[in-house]
Amino acid sequence: MTEKIPVYIKGTGEVLQAEPAPDTQAIQPEKEIVTPPIALPKGDAKASAKTAKVTLVLDPASITRVCSEGKKQIKLIITVQAMKFEAMVNSKSYRKALTTLDELGADSCNIILQATMTVPGKLESAGLAVTPKTPKVDNTTNGK
Repeated sequence: MTEKIPVYIKGTGEVLQAEPAPDTQAIQPEKEIVTPPIALPKGDAKASAKTAKVTLVLDPASITRVCSEGKKQIKLIITVQAMKFEAMVNSKSYRKALTTLDELGADSCNIILQATMTVPGKLESAGLAVTPKTPKVDNTTNGK
């Protein structure tokens, strides 16, 4: 007669009685069977993702100003044609973006919002960046 081994289940008061492995059986790693991936003859390739990284180029003239003093975050609602996004932006980042926008002017800067999206329309970990526009170089004169 073999003696049973008590197995305790964490988080419950249950105890299971398990039988030990036979003495004659050698423990060997299972052979890994490698099968080549199947390539479908037609159709679309598919994959899944945990999150989507979203980069939105905002219209500098469209950003409204709200009082952000004493608040941790500001809700920024962005519309792109028929799509609507909600992003929670750090108040300090929001104020810094507005200050840089005022210094550079709406016509001479780009405002970029980057975030991750796990639920359609809800942007998480959002950040604002204001970058100056670089003047376009006129290549039509060819140095003349």
